[in-house]
Amino acid sequence: MNGPVWGYFVYYRLAPGPVPEEAWAEIFAVVAGRTGVQGRLYGPAPDGCTWMEVYEPVPETERGVFEAALRTAVERSGLEGWLAAEEHRHVEAFPRADSGA
Repeated sequence: MNGPVWGYFVYYRLAPGPVPEEAWAEIFAVVAGRTGVQGRLYGPAPDGCTWMEVYEPVPETERGVFEAALRTAVERSGLEGWLAAEEHRHVEAFPRADSGA
């Protein structure tokens, strides 16, 4: 890989109730199918409603493709309808410290 390798961390709070297992499965399948990057899910946090998706490694040269695939997957999945009131998905990207960033 040329350039740094990135990790994407996406966190958000869900509304109380059941969790959107099918939405997560669809997001991970679409992103992996288009980019080869397999997402992982963490949560809920101790507050019971905060979840995090982690995607890595994303090569520097593939960031645009990855970000477009993730946006499309989330829109198609309907996950945003499960978010708590006035909540949105927070997307943070960091270069891996050992990847030459």
